[in-house]
Amino acid sequence: MINDYHMPVIEGVDWEKAHRYMPEKESLLAILREMVAGASKQASLLLKYRDEIKTDPSDENHDLFKVQAHAMKASVRSIGSDLFDEAYALELAGKDRDTETIIRDTDRFADDYLALSDRLRVITGDTDRQEAFDKKAFAERIQEIKTAMDAFDVTLLQGSSSKVMSMETPEILKNELAILEEGVRDLESEKVLGCCERIEDLLRNIE
Repeated sequence: MINDYHMPVIEGVDWEKAHRYMPEKESLLAILREMVAGASKQASLLLKYRDEIKTDPSDENHDLFKVQAHAMKASVRSIGSDLFDEAYALELAGKDRDTETIIRDTDRFADDYLALSDRLRVITGDTDRQEAFDKKAFAERIQEIKTAMDAFDVTLLQGSSSKVMSMETPEILKNELAILEEGVRDLESEKVLGCCERIEDLLRNIE
């Protein structure tokens, strides 16, 4: 039941709603940690796509914005945040090519998203520090990216990518990770899958 969470009151979060999506507290905490750790990057991507729409309001740029808004919508929905409506409105704006709404409302949502992530640090602690490299866990996350890309599951793809980027990595992998991050951002299947294959080859040479 909801009382099993024993969560502190956080402005803008309804733990009863969160409980419907994440009945297990450990699963919820994992989502919270992932959201807080990736909040700055996710907000920056949304603003980047907004800026690209300003200079080039193409279907492609609107689609990239829509996908990013959808990913952020999924994260706030799973924790019972009242930012869901804002995120959903931006996702629809991307779908409908509503440039006016995107330009008008994106800054406010990005600010609200970052403010929420800061409030959640009461629960998650300092998650800015990168997790220590673990070869097995890293390889499993690369496999998750491949699976998500094959299924074109954008939410899983971006979540798995965030988990990969949150881990400290040997220098030999950094160039490929930069390519991978770009491929995930642009939803380029061949680039993502090819990069994952090369990373798996490199991992075999790491003790």
